[in-house]
Amino acid sequence: MPSVHLLVPAQRHVFSLDGRGGAEVERTDSSADGFRRYKELQAEQKPAGMVAFPNTCLIRAERDYLVDPGVKMQGAPVIGALEALGVEPPEIKDLILTHLHYDHAEGLVAWPQRRAYVHRRETEAPYAQVLAGVLEMVNLEVLDGEEGEIEPGVRWLRMPGHADGLIALLVDTDDGLVVIASDSVGPLPEYFDEMDLPEDFGPEREELLTEWRRIRDLDPAVVIPGHNPPMRLK
Repeated sequence: MPSVHLLVPAQRHVFSLDGRGGAEVERTDSSADGFRRYKELQAEQKPAGMVAFPNTCLIRAERDYLVDPGVKMQGAPVIGALEALGVEPPEIKDLILTHLHYDHAEGLVAWPQRRAYVHRRETEAPYAQVLAGVLEMVNLEVLDGEEGEIEPGVRWLRMPGHADGLIALLVDTDDGLVVIASDSVGPLPEYFDEMDLPEDFGPEREELLTEWRRIRDLDPAVVIPGHNPPMRLK
């Protein structure tokens, strides 16, 4: 059976400028706390910045698949985590990009000449141009439609809302179904727990809630969001 390994856990590093040429790093306990603190700083009208690392996963099946290599600076931690699992980087021949926002796909630069799965709608999105040079370094395997299978036990579903061509990965493991939901689930874990979003969340609110119900209907054992820790539902 396939398995899923979390290589680099989601993190948010938040800082605010002190007005004297310096910056104050905000101490937070989790990626979710980092997001909350960043929003608080914005509400206080303080100049603030945030660097977000998404969850980077490894699916081990008939082939190994690196999912969402993250930002460029994520390369060394990803490689170190692979080596800790006994996987040498040259053994990674396939990557899967849940979508082409730079914080999930910029790290592709560390994996040239690999095959990279991505939905066609993402390649046609305006923000894909930011990654044009990086995408030319890999062999794109373009996915079409609403769902498909990469290999037995590893499927994908298009989950629009956060990004039109975002795909969630469905992995059948010995412990049950694992859904790598990426940014179709977020930005805070309590929203998914409560199956609700603030009324002023944005135009994608209803579409995201629809996708969350689809995920729940799959009866997964684990859901892995893009920027929060995995959520065990069973």
